Amino acid sequence: MFYKVLFAFLGIAMFSSGLFAQADICIGKGDTVYSRVLQEERAYWIHLPESYADSIQKSYPVIYLLDGDLLFHALVALQRSYSRGRQPFMPECIIVGILNTDRTRDLTPSKSAYRRDGKRYGGDREVGGGSEMFTACLIDELRPKINRTYRTNDINIIAGHSFGGLFVLNTLIHHSQSFNMYIALDPSFWWDNGKLQKEADKLFETKQFNHVKLYLGIAAKIQPDANSIHPNIADSFLNSTLPKAIKNGLKADYKIFADESHGTIPIPGMSDALKTIFQ
Repeated sequence: MFYKVLFAFLGIAMFSSGLFAQADICIGKGDTVYSRVLQEERAYWIHLPESYADSIQKSYPVIYLLDGDLLFHALVALQRSYSRGRQPFMPECIIVGILNTDRTRDLTPSKSAYRRDGKRYGGDREVGGGSEMFTACLIDELRPKINRTYRTNDINIIAGHSFGGLFVLNTLIHHSQSFNMYIALDPSFWWDNGKLQKEADKLFETKQFNHVKLYLGIAAKIQPDANSIHPNIADSFLNSTLPKAIKNGLKADYKIFADESHGTIPIPGMSDALKTIFQ
């Protein structure tokens, strides 16, 4: 009798586990917006907080994530973890992961043929330089759709890594009131022979910032064979350029990640950024 009950129990357990194994785990959904500025359909993924359906009165901050096709899953996991528990680090957020079509075109602020070593070589052609158009798409086309469709509040955050980090800094420089918080992870300072840093160094002399936050993460682990002007420009930005903006009201935090490379910084950088900007 005992064995009959045991086998019956095991059979039910196996059957139940089979049912659970086939259940989909969904962290978001895909959607598109047609951009008249870019003359193309732009895809994005969206994650809604777990509490979104609990109350029609509650509204949420929105995190706009560049390179969403690469970083969306990681950011959703971090946000869900840090917004739970008795002492959450941050509020629940709506996350919008923006997928790429032409990454270099959209995320770089100027056309350039300069390489990471600050040099141009025969046959190199200028590429990129479309970030202002992509900014218009993001602010004037995508964000209004998100605000119409979902319960958002007035807190908007933009986050990006590499070219995405460069885009974040360019947006901070030229459209500083478009977002409340800016997260730039190891931005590609080398682009166009360091043009963005030189531009910021001049503008930050007089530009005023009002209730704007910046988190900047820099990877310090450099490949031994890397011949890039990036580390020197990043150092100049941190020690010379950024203090000017802080003096003019920018609330800025930065961290140098000694054990992270350009490729490994996104997840630890985003983790520290969320805890820092919402502290």
